[in-house]
Amino acid sequence: MLGFFRINDPYRLLILFLAVLLLRLPYLIGSKPLVYETNWLLIGEALNSGKVLYKDLISPIAPFSAWVYMIIEFLFGKSILVLQILSVLLATYQFSLFNNIMLRNKAYNENSYIPALLYALMMFTFYDFFTLSPTLISLTFILLVLDNIYLRIENKLDDATILKTGLFMGIAVLFYLPSILFFVATILSFAMLTSLVLRRYLLFLYGFLFPFGIVFVYFFWQESLGNLINQWIEFNFLSHVVPISDFKSIMVITALPVLVFLVSLYKTFAVGRFTNYQVRVQQVMFIMFLAALGSWWFTDERAPYELLLFIPSIAFFITHFILQYKKKIRAEIFAFVFSVLLIILGYSLFYQNTPLHKYGDFNKLQTSQNVYHNLIKNKKAMILGAKPNAYKEAKSVATKYFHPELSSKILGSLNKKERLIQLYDDIQQHQPEIIIDLNGYFKNSLNEMPLIESQYTRKSKNIFQLTNKEG
Repeated sequence: MLGFFRINDPYRLLILFLAVLLLRLPYLIGSKPLVYETNWLLIGEALNSGKVLYKDLISPIAPFSAWVYMIIEFLFGKSILVLQILSVLLATYQFSLFNNIMLRNKAYNENSYIPALLYALMMFTFYDFFTLSPTLISLTFILLVLDNIYLRIENKLDDATILKTGLFMGIAVLFYLPSILFFVATILSFAMLTSLVLRRYLLFLYGFLFPFGIVFVYFFWQESLGNLINQWIEFNFLSHVVPISDFKSIMVITALPVLVFLVSLYKTFAVGRFTNYQVRVQQVMFIMFLAALGSWWFTDERAPYELLLFIPSIAFFITHFILQYKKKIRAEIFAFVFSVLLIILGYSLFYQNTPLHKYGDFNKLQTSQNVYHNLIKNKKAMILGAKPNAYKEAKSVATKYFHPELSSKILGSLNKKERLIQLYDDIQQHQPEIIIDLNGYFKNSLNEMPLIESQYTRKSKNIFQLTNKEG
């Protein structure tokens, strides 16, 4: 296997793409929508209906990501398959770019396509790595930043490229906010490993802030700049939500690659013999690993796909480990066993057909039919206190209170009169046919909204149905 990718031939990337596509077919054919995939496409659908993000739809999603899902939903509808196909294409671009960066910067003692192979293999760590997540999109721009850092080490970086580096970093953060730690990592890489004049630091900062300026102006124009700051920046960094994956589940997913990575890290720094330039390349990749660790700490969902930011640094060091084998047959055996174990692990967690699955709660990652399925099907629904994927069968999201934790925080910060006004305006604007109130905000305010009370019939403790559409 390694012998095939040791040959310095770009067509190896095409073969690798076909292999990735083949291995992904079971997922593409038989996968159920994941809760966050449903969430992203519901956001896209809501924005296509004319809602303004953060103003008419409360969500902590990054603005660029929301707009991408809006475009996808407009072109393809709420198609999970499209998200997965696009993710395969983007992952292919990433492992090709990653390999080219390593080749161009002579990061290893031999030129090969093994870095691309390892990058592609790491994408099989868990089945949600291959969905078009904000993290995956952001990672593309982080790789472009990484390429420019290496250009700076070689003193090949001009002012225009410094500006582009900042621009790429800004775009990465506007797709996925925790990527801001890579901004810090880039500054540290420039400061520790190169000599950069103040003017170029300011140029990098200008490039970074430029896309933010455009986004801030847009939301200021939409009278929603304060909402952007509160819902996207403040909530993501300062609020605590219950992670979608617990620590045990994450350990099941990452145990094998983390173990190999730690061994690889030791072999690279303690045993390997490299040029001064290669050592600098390794130091940058380790800084990027620390940035990924910091980004993971700041994630709100702690979903498996948010581990994607570790892939470049892990693939980088495992490649070093493989290339340090003096006997190629041993390298072949290790690579083959590691690849098979990683792919089998991914399939077993997806198909839930091994005892390993009981050590992680992976069922809650999939969108399942909820108890309100028949009630909200093809109806305009307002659901307070439930996860966004509960809207899967609804005709539309008939409220701005889309994200449960963020909505509860906003409503909970209001006094009784302010909350009453907010709920009244929201219901009058959207006219939901079904209201499911799991946190009690609507139910506790209903007596003080006689007009709304006259329009809705109480079906059960938490369910209200529109009876007078003319009112």
